[in-house]
Amino acid sequence: MQDQEKFLIAFFESYVDSFTGLTPEQQNNFTIKKEHSLRVTDNACELANYLELDDEDKKVAFTAAVFHDIGRFKQLVDFNTFNDEVSADHAEFAVEILKEKGVLKNWNEELQHLVFVAIQLHNKLSIPKKITERELLHAKLLRDADKLDILKVLTDYYTDKSNPPNHTLTWELPTATKVSPRVAKEVLAGKLVSKSEVKSELDVKIMQLSWVYDINFKPSFEILFSNRFLEKIYSTLPKNDGIFDIYRKVKVFAENKLMN
Repeated sequence: MQDQEKFLIAFFESYVDSFTGLTPEQQNNFTIKKEHSLRVTDNACELANYLELDDEDKKVAFTAAVFHDIGRFKQLVDFNTFNDEVSADHAEFAVEILKEKGVLKNWNEELQHLVFVAIQLHNKLSIPKKITERELLHAKLLRDADKLDILKVLTDYYTDKSNPPNHTLTWELPTATKVSPRVAKEVLAGKLVSKSEVKSELDVKIMQLSWVYDINFKPSFEILFSNRFLEKIYSTLPKNDGIFDIYRKVKVFAENKLMN
């Protein structure tokens, strides 16, 4: 790891550790998000190497990944939730923190801008059409790196019955046996499910299955299948024809992306 990368990691860890007086649940969620950020950074570096990016773009990819969720810690302390819909946009929090702390003050403006744009777009439903190719590259790269690790965190939580309930991962939504009609319609139409349409824990999981429509690079699909993320989510769902149709739709889509 280069000196600059060590500095960025050290700043990130120091910032996270600066929060005190946390409840045991908050401390657990801090640990989850801290470890998540470091794994997303590993994913981003792997994708950057696969794409044969130059050193400058690798630096942007690394930095955006390290700090993409730094706003989560303030969000959890202020609102006790990771749900942006009922609290605040954690991506905007992240950019505000980086600017306020001057972490990238010695970088040129273009590279700072690329980091900020990638972070701002990593949690949005879709990427705006009117952005540059370089902005698009970094937005896609971070979104893939982030989604892949979120799927790891969630599938570990869903499939390990010894895990205590964690309302920040389930959004404190009610359970259900049927998918909300609009959620089902969106995913079967090959579209990402919007958080605003989610009404239950079941809808949350269907939304997560729909993320395959927003994965951009072949090695990302390789990671998706090698870790059996789709299969693990499906294994926790009620078994009926409607849910099987959704699972089959997203799995076939992902298989085609992997093969082509």
